Amino acid sequence: MDNRNKNGFLMLLVTFMILFSCTNKGYAQHNHNGGEEISHYTCGMHPSVRVSPKNFEEGDTNCPICFMPLTPVKLGGAQKDGFDPNVISKVEIKAKELQLAGVRMEPVKRRQLFKEIRTVGRVAYDPQLAIAQDEFISAFKAYNRAKKGQILEIIERSTSLIDSSKRKLRLLGLNEEQIVELEKTLKVETNLILPEDKMWIYGDIYEHELSWVKKGSYLRVRPISLAGEEYFGTIVSINPVINPQTRSVRFRALIDNPGQRLKPEMYVDIEIMSQYTDQEGNKDVLSIPKSAMLDTGRRRIVWVDKGNGQFEGRAVKIGPEAIENSNDLNKFYPVLSGLKEGEMVVTKGAFLIDSQSQITGVVSSSFGGVLEPAQEKGLMEGSH
Repeated sequence: MDNRNKNGFLMLLVTFMILFSCTNKGYAQHNHNGGEEISHYTCGMHPSVRVSPKNFEEGDTNCPICFMPLTPVKLGGAQKDGFDPNVISKVEIKAKELQLAGVRMEPVKRRQLFKEIRTVGRVAYDPQLAIAQDEFISAFKAYNRAKKGQILEIIERSTSLIDSSKRKLRLLGLNEEQIVELEKTLKVETNLILPEDKMWIYGDIYEHELSWVKKGSYLRVRPISLAGEEYFGTIVSINPVINPQTRSVRFRALIDNPGQRLKPEMYVDIEIMSQYTDQEGNKDVLSIPKSAMLDTGRRRIVWVDKGNGQFEGRAVKIGPEAIENSNDLNKFYPVLSGLKEGEMVVTKGAFLIDSQSQITGVVSSSFGGVLEPAQEKGLMEGSH
C-alpha cells in the first residue's frame, strides 16, 4: 500500500472513531442522566411500548400509538427498607407532576359508619312456625312428666324429641333466647296467625348485606295498604340458612301494632339503619374514603404518601361500603388491615400513580414528559 492510500485509510479510520465516540457520548449522557442509568422509555398510557435509549436519541421520543412524550424507566432505584408483605410497589413522583395531576390526599381516621338498607317484607302469617312451637311445648311437657316417672328409656326418647323440635324451630327462624322464652311461657305465639298489639315482620336481605343486619337493629315499616303510616321495631332473629335461589336471608322483627291495624300477610316497605362495628365491637372504626381504593379484581390497593414525593402501593383488606351519616353522599370503607391511623392516602389521582407503578414496577421513577401541561386535562378526564 503506497503512502497516499495509507494516509487515506488512516484519515477514514480517525473520522469513524470520532463519529463513534460522539455518538456514544450522547448515548452515555442520556443513559446516565442524573447518575441513574435508563433501561428504556415507555408511554404512561401504553406500558407495552418499549423504546431503547439509543432509538430515543435517534428521534423516537413519542409514543407510536398516542404520540405522547415517552417517559424514562430507570435501572436500579429505591430499595426496600424492610420487608412488608402489604407493600406491592413504590414510586417517586416530582412535585410538579403531582400538581399537574391534581393529586389529593386525606388521612386515615376513625369514623362511625352506617348503612341504610331498604327492602320489602310482609306481616307474618306463619302457621307452620306456630305448629312447630306447639310441638315443642308438647315435647317439653312430656319430658317433664318422664322425669317424674324416672324411666330412663322414656326420658331419653323425650330428650331426643325436644332436640328435634329445637332444630326445627331454629330452621324456621327462632334464636336460642326465643326458644328459652318458649320453655318458660309454654305458650304459642298467636300473633303469628292473628292480629295482636305486637306483630312479626318477615323481611329478606341479600347475602352481601348480611354483615350489616344484626339482632337489635332498628327498622321502620311502611305498610303499602296504609299510606302515610309508619311502625317501628327491632330485628329479633335472622334465619341461619341462605336461600340458594335468591342468595338472600330472612330476618324476623317484632314491631308495635297500635289499634291492631297491621294484618297478617300485608306487604310492607322496610328501612333498616345499621351501624358498622369492628371485630372488637368498636363503633369508631378506622376508615378511608371510597375514592382512595383501587380494585384490581385480585386485590385492593391504596397509595400511601411517604413524603418527599415517595408513594407506596399498599394491599389492604376492607369492610363493606358505608356512609358517615344518613345525609352524606360520600362513601367510605372500614379498614381491616394494611393501614394505620394518620397515614395519608391518595384520594384523587391514584389512577395515575398506579399507572406509573405499572410502568416502572417497584423502582423509583417520575412521570417526566407524561404530564406536560398540554396533556394534563386529557389525562385527568381519562382517569376518572
